[in-house]
Amino acid sequence: MKFFLFITLVFFAFAVKAQKIYVWCPENNQVKPRNGLKQNDTIKVVFFDGRSIPPKNKIECSSEQVIQTLFLQLKSAYPSAILVMQPEAEYYKKNRDAKSTLIKIGIAAYHAGFGTDISGGIGMVGGHFSSMVFPKGQWNAITAYYIQVFIGDKSTTKEISNVASKSNMWGYKSARNALNECYNTSTNELLFFLDEQFSN
Repeated sequence: MKFFLFITLVFFAFAVKAQKIYVWCPENNQVKPRNGLKQNDTIKVVFFDGRSIPPKNKIECSSEQVIQTLFLQLKSAYPSAILVMQPEAEYYKKNRDAKSTLIKIGIAAYHAGFGTDISGGIGMVGGHFSSMVFPKGQWNAITAYYIQVFIGDKSTTKEISNVASKSNMWGYKSARNALNECYNTSTNELLFFLDEQFSN
């Protein structure tokens, strides 16, 4: 979780320099169904949107809309399973049914900004420091998740984050494209991670 706090702080330092951050609803792109995986199993899913977006930014998609889009993509990916969304209050609860399957998804970042005064940042990826380049004069977007999967008495965690940059040729359209690109990349990584857990 420290990774996400750190990378979010780095990105917000960038965003402050850029004056504004932007959020649009992710496109509900079609995902390849994993037919037969977790057949008739009930999977509980709980989301926590940990973003802290300051006021006076261009926010055209609520937290609920972002979560709903991601949940619908999960349902499309696992049509054989019964996915049930749990209230956010369940995210930090430790008591749970040991025979159930539970997915916790923390949204650490989902926004874009225009990079004019900063060209680099540093964060942690896989427990190691890594530099990240935010090109000057470009739209830069980030999507980051923290995932916990509980299957029976087994639990696994994964941190996913992706950055995309686009030139300012098309203005806000470039920003939306960058945000959608990193959202799709992060969401695909999330699905492949879940595939691995459900197949074991």
